[in-house]
Amino acid sequence: MLSYVCVALMFVAACMARAQLNPLPIAKNNNICTKKDAYYKVDGSCDSYVECTGYVAETRTCPDGFNFNPEAAWPQYPCGYPMDVPCVGRGSPQTAQSTTDCPHQFGFFKSPLASADNCGQYRQCVGGVALELSCPTGLAFNPDSSRCDWPDNIPSCNTEAFLGFSCPAGRNGNYPYHGNCYYFFSCTARHPRLLQCDTGKAFHPTSRRCVDEQLVNCS
Repeated sequence: MLSYVCVALMFVAACMARAQLNPLPIAKNNNICTKKDAYYKVDGSCDSYVECTGYVAETRTCPDGFNFNPEAAWPQYPCGYPMDVPCVGRGSPQTAQSTTDCPHQFGFFKSPLASADNCGQYRQCVGGVALELSCPTGLAFNPDSSRCDWPDNIPSCNTEAFLGFSCPAGRNGNYPYHGNCYYFFSCTARHPRLLQCDTGKAFHPTSRRCVDEQLVNCS
């Protein structure tokens, strides 16, 4: 259910972002339009671009929090989140239009409600309004990538406290997750990760692997 909600929120964010594209005065030189309809990057800018429509050039800027995607094909929406469209060696973005709750108008950010033992919370900003969300079970929000990630990949997250489990010293392998037979802990290099069995399977505490759910007493 969470994945459907997140997809819906991202769709809403994209629609709002498209509506907030900032057109600038028509570019003086239309010679850039070698194609009738196309997008072209603006040197020195992460989020500005030139849109050619009918060989007429117009300079635009993506909404705050988005970068221009040089790979976008017209009429595809040309702006994307920085984690999907990195700005490396292309210049700088526009000045941030921050609000009380959001550092940018759009994007995914660490929630002030999150802590070392509660690192699954994050916020999505849509038009400067913050929406509090949580990563799927077992994952934590990584502020460096703006994505949900394994908690052991996030230095600020106390993995054991967050998952409520510590791997036995010097022992790798799988261990039961008490309270739900469809989940289990997997320890590698003494880092626990909470995993889920495939549909129709459950974790068997003796064999320590996922088997047909009918072979496991989930009561």
